[in-house]
Amino acid sequence: MRECVLVTEAEYDKGQDVFAGVLDLDLVRIGAAEPSLANTIAARGVRAVIIGHNRYTGPLYTALGRNGGESGALLARFGVGHDGLDKALARAHGIAVTNTPGTLDASVAEHVFWLLGCLVKQLPRLDQQFRAGRFAGQTGSELYGRTLGLLGCGGIARQVARIAHYGLGMRVLACGRRSREELARDEGRTVGQVLDQYGLADYTTDADAVLAAADVVSVHLPAQADTLQFIDARRLALLKPTAWLINTSRGSVVDEAALFDALRAGRLAGAGLDVFQAEPYVPVAADKDLRQLDNVLLTPHVGSNTHAANRRMAEASLANVRAFLAGRWEDLTRVEG
Repeated sequence: MRECVLVTEAEYDKGQDVFAGVLDLDLVRIGAAEPSLANTIAARGVRAVIIGHNRYTGPLYTALGRNGGESGALLARFGVGHDGLDKALARAHGIAVTNTPGTLDASVAEHVFWLLGCLVKQLPRLDQQFRAGRFAGQTGSELYGRTLGLLGCGGIARQVARIAHYGLGMRVLACGRRSREELARDEGRTVGQVLDQYGLADYTTDADAVLAAADVVSVHLPAQADTLQFIDARRLALLKPTAWLINTSRGSVVDEAALFDALRAGRLAGAGLDVFQAEPYVPVAADKDLRQLDNVLLTPHVGSNTHAANRRMAEASLANVRAFLAGRWEDLTRVEG
């Protein structure tokens, strides 16, 4: 008898090419709302669920933990970010939490440049004017020779660095949590070798220095307590008034009210945002609606939503489910925290 595994609707639809062909598991497409999800888990004896970015706070863990018993249960995240999951609660119920690292690096890294390119060449405004009957130019900017500052130095940031330096001739500075000594130890090679591979001019733990030096800042920070509104009014003030800010990580790392004020006052050239404090987007205040500014480009959290990335995320999610059901916990790409 095939084991029943639930897959939330949005994730099933994204990975349908993979999920629809599965024969060894009984995959069930289901809504993401926690009460109905928990009820189905309980009714069908489910021990593994593939989920998206929704926030879960209680019944899901209770139902899965009860079914898993001493054998445990699994929450397999379709994607990388896991701030919607309560890892402590999962551990308390014997539930392993996994994600799909590396599967969306290329798609999100490319999205950084789709946002940035549209901003520096003023493409949305040009398109709008063209459609309105105006065949008039707008002076844009070049990225060649400019300095890109990366906040974060994980897989996506490294892809961004490689594209920026080797593809566009940009000087790239990266800021991470680990010291240079820790970076070298963890990588098993010298810092210089790491820098050369990804086209980095320098690596530091000094975020303020990177912000002050950058013509473009791309944010690649996880959502956690110490990154909450990391890009605040003080740090925005460090940026050049000619700089652009790109955020494809998590909305919580940017103070949207402070960003609105900086953009409206001309203390920042522009911003490209794919993630927001509230999704779907709701302004943090009625008088600070980012949609009212013409120097900000907004996309609805679609950086990782490509056919190729969705297929990789579906395959990686299934690999975690199969490893769990086979008792190969050592093969899980587990999330700690």
